[in-house]
Amino acid sequence: MLSKCLHIPYSSKTYQLFNYSRRHVFSFLPKNLPPRDLKNQTIILPDGSRKAAWLKDKDLVKSFAPNIHTTYDTVRYGLKLAGDKGKMFGEPLRNKNGEVEWKWIDYSEGIKQADRISQSMRKIGLKAGEDTKIGIFSKNRTEWMLADMANHNFSNVTVPFYDTITVDDMVYISNLTEIPLIFTDSEDKTKLLIETKPRLTTLETIVQFDPISKSTRELATSQNIKIYDFDEFVNLSRLQDPIPHVPPKSDSLASISFTSGTTGRPKGVMLTHMNLCSVSSILTEFEYDKGIGERFLSYLPLAHIYERCCNTSALMTGGKIGFYRGSPEHILEHARSLRVNTFATVPRVNDKIHKGIMRSLVNQPIKRNILRAAIGYKLLHYKITGTATRDTWVDRKILKKIQDLLGPDLKQITVGAAKSEDRTLLFMRGAFGCHVFEGYGQTETSGPIVVQIRGDVSVGNVGVPLPCSTIKLRDVPDLDYYVDKNGGEILVKGYNVTKGYYKNEKATKEAFTEDGFMKTGDIGRWTSNGTLEIIDRMKNVFKLPQGKFVAPEGVESLYISSRFVNQVYVHGDVQKPWLVAIVSPDVAQLTAYAESRFNITGKSIEELCKEPELINAIQRKLMLITKTHDRPKYEGVYAVHLTPVQFTSENGLTTPTLKNKRHSLAKWFEKEINDMFHQIEQDEAKKYYE
Repeated sequence: MLSKCLHIPYSSKTYQLFNYSRRHVFSFLPKNLPPRDLKNQTIILPDGSRKAAWLKDKDLVKSFAPNIHTTYDTVRYGLKLAGDKGKMFGEPLRNKNGEVEWKWIDYSEGIKQADRISQSMRKIGLKAGEDTKIGIFSKNRTEWMLADMANHNFSNVTVPFYDTITVDDMVYISNLTEIPLIFTDSEDKTKLLIETKPRLTTLETIVQFDPISKSTRELATSQNIKIYDFDEFVNLSRLQDPIPHVPPKSDSLASISFTSGTTGRPKGVMLTHMNLCSVSSILTEFEYDKGIGERFLSYLPLAHIYERCCNTSALMTGGKIGFYRGSPEHILEHARSLRVNTFATVPRVNDKIHKGIMRSLVNQPIKRNILRAAIGYKLLHYKITGTATRDTWVDRKILKKIQDLLGPDLKQITVGAAKSEDRTLLFMRGAFGCHVFEGYGQTETSGPIVVQIRGDVSVGNVGVPLPCSTIKLRDVPDLDYYVDKNGGEILVKGYNVTKGYYKNEKATKEAFTEDGFMKTGDIGRWTSNGTLEIIDRMKNVFKLPQGKFVAPEGVESLYISSRFVNQVYVHGDVQKPWLVAIVSPDVAQLTAYAESRFNITGKSIEELCKEPELINAIQRKLMLITKTHDRPKYEGVYAVHLTPVQFTSENGLTTPTLKNKRHSLAKWFEKEINDMFHQIEQDEAKKYYE
């Protein structure tokens, strides 16, 4: 485990020091047992499915807290825990010194504001009940959450839009769900809706959270759209007597979350209040039972179910949610100033933190080796004691500067939305001195399906089923996967599973087995300790002409560990026996390597990406990674194209949670991919005729 994380050979003196520490330095520590049995983490049920072993003979759990069955209940339970003046939502502001300060509203005011919004919705004629769908087209902010809470006061349904949504998808979703009102956060989005009004058949009203310009009001009037800024809309509630709420039931529809999708048109996942609340059962693993009012930074898109799940769980525990504003480089600053207790993240963010820290020490070998030794020490401490701490001398003397990146009160980091690279996950655990829980889930399961449990420091697995669900695997003969041999498709059943896709009976029927399990479309296998390991997505696994199956996302997760690789897309073709890769390189690392290895200086990243020596060198390094990880040769890439293009959600090459959109990448780099295959074929032909 240590050599994988820290690049330390087992024969080295550094590793021998770790071994000495394990035998002697730690010998005086109390042998605290982890809170769970880590050798047997799941129980096999009569139908072949598995549930978390610590549940024993107990039933599946519907919610973290008793009698909490809807998100309407959730915020009121949070109020009970936090108190009237307990802080609820916060926005960052800069003081005169340029430092971040937070402006808060408390729970009682938040609930009152949501009531005023919902009363205003009645004033303009919107009806209570599931038939009324309300859109939110905004970045994360206080008003986003207030609008969502307002919807649920009268059992309306929230339909969130991603910031990066295309016009065609926006029109499709709006018309499919018959949305009469959309909340926005900016003039640009408001104008986009107004200009698209001829195609938006049911849109009548726009509420913009910020002040509206005169020209935008005139534009709205020209399209017969009612338009209000946030304060104007809230004040409509004063024009009528309050109407009693119509709270939802547990099986009421809470939200239609459209999958961002890596291919094709998005599908509307119907999520009930029970779905959203049941996921809070995960909190038993995050030690929320040991504290109230924990602080959480909301920066991943609220349109994504991962972030919605995190926010719902925070409110259920009387937590404080601060909303990130600005550019991505401010995320850590906001987390630090907020003094977060929980930091929800995705592998891409962790990878940037890891590489950024190691890059800063590239010319300081002594400090780099000290850091590696410190992280190794902390990982051993974690493994032996089963607890994550920040109070050892190593934390105080060596790791404090790193830990200060996320503030002094960090308790846990949650990682979701994609598979983590093992080395990065171990680095985060050792460096930050806190629990790091990796999980796996889908929109269709209201977020996480499985999550790692406290005390488990292993990598490669994503944990055990949430207390609200069970999981089983089934054979996939077409891809040569068999449960008893090497894994199978992951199936899930539980309180967190969607009731289906909105107005899409065919897709709903195809998504479930006859015995009621939902098909995830992902391939997994059970490990010896009962945890689940994700192999790949079924639709991404392809068969090479030589009969070998390849899971490209698994190959990408290996290559991302290279210091030269910022992003990578591995491509295969059923008619070609080779893999090729599109690599967006780490600019600093590539520039330094070009100078030190090939004496190439003074060139831009665009020019460096065209240098044959660098292209060949990166290809050889990726093949070496394949070999050192004992992967078969056909999983290595035979050609590489270096590109200065960053894969982002803005240019359509990733999802909002930074997963590769494979279809879009293949289309964007179609010429380069074809050129690589052509060059390989020519090289192979030369070998044959020579």
